[in-house]
Amino acid sequence: MDNVISLQRRTVTARTPLPAAMLAFRAMAGHEALSQLFELEVDLVSPSHSLDMKQLLGKPLTLDIQAASGIRHLNGHITRCKLAGREGPTSRLYRYRVTVRPWLWYLTQTSDSKIFQNQSVPDVIRTVLAEYPFPVEYKLTGAYRNWDYCVQYQETDFAFISRLMEHEGIYYWFRHDAEQHTLVLTDDVTQHETCPGYDTIPYYGPDRVAVPRQEYISSWEVAEQITPGAFATSDYFFETPGADLQARRNNPGAYDHGDLEMYEWQGGYTNPADAERYTRVRLEELQSRQEQVSGGCNVRGMAPGWLFTLRNHPRQAENREYLIVSAHYRIQEAAQASGLDAATFDVGFTVLPAAVPFRAPRVTPMPHTHGPQTARVVGKAGEQIWTDAYGRIKVQFHWDRYGQKNENSSCWVRVSSPWAGGGFGGIQLPRVGDEVIVDFIGGHPDRPIVIGRVYNASNMPPWDLPGNATQSGFLSRSRDGTPGNANALMFEDKPGSELVWLHAERDLTTEVEGNELHATDGTRTTFVGSHDTTVIGSGGAGNRDVTVHGTDTLHVDGDRTVTVDGSETHTVRQGRTVRVTDGLMDEKFDQGLHTTIAAQGEIREVTGLFDETLHSGERRHVTGDVNETLDGNVTFAIEGGGTFTETIQANHIHELTGTQDSTITGEVTHTINGALTQTVTDPVIVNAQTSMTVNTPSWTVSGAKQAFWASSFVRGTPARATLVGAAADLWGVRQQVYAGVNSQWSTVKIDLAAFKNGQSGFEFGGAATQIKAIGVQVKSGVAGIISRAASIFT
Repeated sequence: MDNVISLQRRTVTARTPLPAAMLAFRAMAGHEALSQLFELEVDLVSPSHSLDMKQLLGKPLTLDIQAASGIRHLNGHITRCKLAGREGPTSRLYRYRVTVRPWLWYLTQTSDSKIFQNQSVPDVIRTVLAEYPFPVEYKLTGAYRNWDYCVQYQETDFAFISRLMEHEGIYYWFRHDAEQHTLVLTDDVTQHETCPGYDTIPYYGPDRVAVPRQEYISSWEVAEQITPGAFATSDYFFETPGADLQARRNNPGAYDHGDLEMYEWQGGYTNPADAERYTRVRLEELQSRQEQVSGGCNVRGMAPGWLFTLRNHPRQAENREYLIVSAHYRIQEAAQASGLDAATFDVGFTVLPAAVPFRAPRVTPMPHTHGPQTARVVGKAGEQIWTDAYGRIKVQFHWDRYGQKNENSSCWVRVSSPWAGGGFGGIQLPRVGDEVIVDFIGGHPDRPIVIGRVYNASNMPPWDLPGNATQSGFLSRSRDGTPGNANALMFEDKPGSELVWLHAERDLTTEVEGNELHATDGTRTTFVGSHDTTVIGSGGAGNRDVTVHGTDTLHVDGDRTVTVDGSETHTVRQGRTVRVTDGLMDEKFDQGLHTTIAAQGEIREVTGLFDETLHSGERRHVTGDVNETLDGNVTFAIEGGGTFTETIQANHIHELTGTQDSTITGEVTHTINGALTQTVTDPVIVNAQTSMTVNTPSWTVSGAKQAFWASSFVRGTPARATLVGAAADLWGVRQQVYAGVNSQWSTVKIDLAAFKNGQSGFEFGGAATQIKAIGVQVKSGVAGIISRAASIFT
């Protein structure tokens, strides 16, 4: 019997994986509270000092407590076990001390970094707790917003869900059963139930002489303290930068300085409706400490999470309903060996008036990043650029074990820019695969922001380094392109090789709303592979000035068209040469042509045929001399029955070195208002097919080398033409009578002519004696023919 443990008349018994006779309850000290992990230090006794303690770790332990309403259970998991020696100096039993905790404690032994998106806090908690096969009951009444981005960062699962619950106003407690304990999550006191068998608990103070024969509260200490009477918060959301997200909740205490205010920046919300809820929760959290009661009792059913009503307190205001917030247990059974400790059952507690909302204090620290970190840009499969309207990107953090390196790996992350204004600034979007530097606003893992980019072994700089260390600039990459498809702006700062290089992979557009100045001290070369269009001004306004201090050369391989809607002026201070080598030069002037040539005049050289057609006549005014040299023939034709008129108001000198042939199919009339002198070095022959008449008041032949004498005759001549190369006529008596208008009477007439040409429509002359020496004499129509030929040459 030395190795048998007696279990008779025991208030508390322990159920472990071992038989009760091998491991029995001896004592327990522990603490249990709302939104806290309970911890029970349980002393067990065993007749063996060689129990395998590893067989106990992780196993459930249940304490069955005899209470007025029946058996109350305290259930948990053994997380620690040690052999504490003998129960007493003379005891045959050995004491084993085990630490019993809830299954939720296992969450303190696992840490992770994980991203949750578009989930409410209850959803996140469900996701985390789903990894643990233990019972959970959700008794939530509130509506909870979806968090676009929520990060568990380098923290335990327990710390992660604890800080989320504290932030949202959710708290928890444990309901113990015979074989398990259930985690209960709630957010409102109405979700709590009355303690089974203890809906009312009496109070008996220490001044009573007799000890009550029932469970009761023996100590009741009421404490009130000053707490803030108002809470204010604010936040900022970039999608509504002008929105006022400030919120304030006011519930001043009924005492001096009861209106003190707490203000907190970054309340953790993005819209005013959430702000109102969070300010209420924060103020309730602060004011839940304003009035609390602590006490002691032997009530075996006293446990956190239950309601009871106090009765029999001398201060009547205290007799009301309370929520049990915490319980401190000190339970001990009588020792197996005589002479040791007697049995005790003491509970210390903290309660809160049931009318006061309970909120767990925010004691779980928010994890903070320590400086920036890098991440990889990710996006949708097949996309090289993945962004939204704000230029945000998705990233895969190096610590994220669960991300799939796609568009769901993170929230949209804003990208810092060197200049970001309202519709103006700079933008360079990181591409998928780039490595970026990510910092966190306020060190908060839920608020990442890209502040820079870095190269790595997979993404090297665009220019080889350090060989090109003097080069700086930008080189982009065409979407879905190769390294050869890029736009670029590069600055070369190597001494003697300084360069600014601008490359457009396809099109280049430059817009200048004001003035533009290009200054090039050296040579400028422009290559246009296809087409060049320049438009200056609009609506008829806009000027173009080009100054070339040296030579200007223009080479056009194809055709060239110049259209000037207004006037055009060309000023050439020296010479100008226009050469058309392979075709004709065609000029058309719809409104006429006015050419003014000064100084050295105009020189034109035509090696081919010069063909000129004037449809409306020609008028020329030459204020100086006109000299024309013709090496070939000249043909002048007036068609269509027109008239050729030539007026010479100065002297007319005509020199012909060859032969002149004139054919006149009509009549010729010459009117000479002055003298006519003709000099002919060879004979002059005049052939008149009908008659020739010379009418003159006098006729003189001077120095004639040949004379012809003729008898007088009378002949009628309608018209006469006389052409004499050289002639001398000596007439004694000559009578010519024409039936028309020519009549000549001569007693003596001598005509001496080197060249003589006469044409007459009507002649009349009379002379007794006339002698003329003629070198060249031109009369009537011949002079007209010569003048006409001269005009052709000019």
